[in-house]
Amino acid sequence: MKRRIMIVIATLFALLGLVSVAGTFANLSTPDQLHRLLSYDYMSFVDSLVDHDLGDFANNFYVGVALMLVGGTLLIRIERTRTVARIVTSLLFALLAFSLVYACLNPRIGTLPF
Repeated sequence: MKRRIMIVIATLFALLGLVSVAGTFANLSTPDQLHRLLSYDYMSFVDSLVDHDLGDFANNFYVGVALMLVGGTLLIRIERTRTVARIVTSLLFALLAFSLVYACLNPRIGTLPF
């Protein structure tokens, strides 16, 4: 019973994250928007609290990635899903690592979002 509950919780986290990421990708209309999303060219979380329309786009994407990471990490403990969960979780960690390195190499302090 405990194992089933863990599977349900992990699946819910992964699906909620997937819906959030898929919703963000569905709202993309140009390749330039994808570049802005991955290069942190949108407003920060603090700025988005003032102007809700611009910042929610990027915040939903990275919150979705975080939820998928939590779900994937929980699914690694289950024998049937271990291989796929490791691959997906590794790719998501790599995405976060590369985007954070890019953000550190290209600081946007004092510049307008777009």
